[in-house]
Amino acid sequence: MEEDKQLERLYDYTKFHIGIYLSAGGGLAALISTAAEGNKAEFIKSLIGMPQALVLSFVFMVLAATAGAIVATSTIESSTFQSFMESKQGAYGFKVFYGKTWVSIEHACFWISLLWLAIAIFSAEAVKAWVFGCH
Repeated sequence: MEEDKQLERLYDYTKFHIGIYLSAGGGLAALISTAAEGNKAEFIKSLIGMPQALVLSFVFMVLAATAGAIVATSTIESSTFQSFMESKQGAYGFKVFYGKTWVSIEHACFWISLLWLAIAIFSAEAVKAWVFGCH
């Protein structure tokens, strides 16, 4: 049945994304904690123009991972792709949003996270000087 294939593809696609979110989130957490205190803090601070943007990038990556986890666990509880997309889904019995909305939240949070990461990096004086030739 084609709908079941769609549900299976969504599950596989979301599992792949969760791996990216965990890796990227772990990297962001390590970068933040190293920049906050450590022997390489000054070097990392020179590469991050807006530490708040780095923290926001981490927060949105966590939100993307959370939404992805809800999508993945909800797909295994759904019988068809359409029923997943059109039914409210959630964790621990709190079915807050429709499946389609959770998928949208996952993707939006991931891209917002990348946007904040780019802002954090490209706002650094050292990076602007290197990329744009500004001094």
